[in-house]
Amino acid sequence: MKYADFTGKNCCVRRTMTGVNAAFICIFLSLFVSPVGAIEVEALYQGTVSVESRQDARERNRAFGNALRQVLLKVTGNSAIFSNTGIRRALANADDYVDTWSYRTVSFDETAAELPVSEDSNNIELDVSFFEPQIQALLEESAIPFWPENRPYTLVWAVVENELGDRQLAGDGVGESEEVQRIMEGEADRRGLPLLFPIMDFEDRQAISVDRIWELDVESLALASRRYQSESVLAMRIFRTIGGEVVAKSSYLFRDQVFTRDAFEEPLTDFIGQSVDMAAYELAGYYGILLSGTQSRMEVNLTVNGIRSVEDYAGLLGYVNELTDVSEYQVASVNNETIQLRLSTGGQIRQLVETIALNRSLSPLGDLIRENNQVFMNYQWNR
Repeated sequence: MKYADFTGKNCCVRRTMTGVNAAFICIFLSLFVSPVGAIEVEALYQGTVSVESRQDARERNRAFGNALRQVLLKVTGNSAIFSNTGIRRALANADDYVDTWSYRTVSFDETAAELPVSEDSNNIELDVSFFEPQIQALLEESAIPFWPENRPYTLVWAVVENELGDRQLAGDGVGESEEVQRIMEGEADRRGLPLLFPIMDFEDRQAISVDRIWELDVESLALASRRYQSESVLAMRIFRTIGGEVVAKSSYLFRDQVFTRDAFEEPLTDFIGQSVDMAAYELAGYYGILLSGTQSRMEVNLTVNGIRSVEDYAGLLGYVNELTDVSEYQVASVNNETIQLRLSTGGQIRQLVETIALNRSLSPLGDLIRENNQVFMNYQWNR
């Protein structure tokens, strides 16, 4: 997982969008046509599990199941899928989905940084790669949306307070804030969620203070986030008790909604994991697509201007070919610097538009036009 850096127990979730805060968020997010950036998440179909032996076949099969859980969480962004009958059946027969696997020995420091390992562990890890077509077929059969690899960054504002009342921002690389960032990166990596941490230079500190972040003030967070043009913003405040557990709260801002989570005397990792879950779940729900499509197929007439060379032509076709939302396409016409393509989709036009918006290769020219079962879209090629 790549992270951008410009230099449970007693837990509840609430969805809120009322009054001034909701209106402010709507205005703030409407300023942006698309998020500042997205990244193609790598290794979606690979999992890594700590094991104690290279020879124990029964342990290896159990590890296959755990690795498959990791993959399914990354490709769907939804931890609730594990109650699905088809998914449970697949986990019980995980070896049917395995492509390749291999053991490797890791140092204690490397293991401690990535995975929890018991004291008597031999520090052996099993790397497992799964068949992409079979995983996607499983999701299709189970009617579970797939979250494509191209995913937006989530901007993180997180403040940690110690028993003396001192507050530190995650990303400062000091004390408990460093631990919070490390755990957050690990939990995000397990869900395939790219993170973006603020610089906290003079401009950021003028826009928002650590105390204001601690208050989880929606308007202040929205204003401070404008610089990064990220429509996915996760903020949290964390106070650690003497026993090491936390009293904490997180807020997730996405589009025109605000989601919150409270935790009381909960383990730090659990709270952070559930907060990251909150963001991944909403993003996956918004950008996810049903691979089986819908009963009503849609034909998209895509007109692209700015194709000035063979490289542009090849780049556009390569880009369209990678769109998960598109099942097939054909070139309808080529006229000077303009190309018209006919795309077949499963009728999930919103997902197609949002997926294109995540990438700077195409910029919209005018509004989308829908006529019966056809859609007309005009874009400018930017490469």
